[in-house]
Amino acid sequence: MYSPVEELWDEWSSLPIASEEAASAEAAGIVAGLHPGRGSCAKNFRDPGSSRLWVLHRLLKLWKSTRWAGRLNLAGGMLVPKSMKGRVRLVFPEELYEEVAHFAPPGLNWLRGVWGSCGSLYIPRSGYYLVMRSTEENLVARVGKVLQKARIPRTERRLRGAYEILLRDQEEIVTFLNNIGLAGVSLSIENKAVLRSMRDRANRMRNCDTANIRKSLRTAEKQTELALKLQRENLVETLPASLKSLVEARLEYPEASLSELGDALSPSVTKSTIKYRWKRLCEFMGETDGFA
Repeated sequence: MYSPVEELWDEWSSLPIASEEAASAEAAGIVAGLHPGRGSCAKNFRDPGSSRLWVLHRLLKLWKSTRWAGRLNLAGGMLVPKSMKGRVRLVFPEELYEEVAHFAPPGLNWLRGVWGSCGSLYIPRSGYYLVMRSTEENLVARVGKVLQKARIPRTERRLRGAYEILLRDQEEIVTFLNNIGLAGVSLSIENKAVLRSMRDRANRMRNCDTANIRKSLRTAEKQTELALKLQRENLVETLPASLKSLVEARLEYPEASLSELGDALSPSVTKSTIKYRWKRLCEFMGETDGFA
């Protein structure tokens, strides 16, 4: 079974291409979000790149349908490390790179491309955490404007030389993914959230039940000790009938809860009545506990 993160990238990389405009916008978003490179190519060329091979595969697929397809053989300019590991670079004429990377106006198709090249989704043991990270402050500002227009709350921060946009709320993350066309993984996250909620509720109920059982057993133990003390000192027969029957019931049912003890009496009484009677017994014996 795939995790939601794996489902996310599978769905993102296989989304259909709706039109030249949509393909151009998404490809521009991918290029804008790629690591900008260090100018290691020839003069007047740029070499953005990424170690996310599935992102580059998506870009090559989109590129064939973009407005720039006839101006650059993108696959032919791909520089792959000899080790087949690390960052794969794309060689762009600088003028074309600037045109693509600053393609305007940015919208949801563009945002989907940016998300692919510099976004991540984390699902720790509790909560969710979506981030888009870039060293380009201008890119983060453009992303922020798109999110603001879509009315998706976000947090921005500077961390270790990079700029980040964060979404931490499950509803915000689901809204974001739906807006960029990833409805399948949005549903998966919502299902996972429901399962988490059910599991957490079951754990709380189990912990609460365990705590109640332990408390009930401790109370029964203290009450049994008090009943035995009354019996040893021959005080049981001196008690009023209601308290005498209570002591006898506790000796007969040493592990019963207060409610069960009340049901064992004839006539039966409520839990609060049992607590009140044990309080009277404790006061009689000079005890301070054993009735609650």
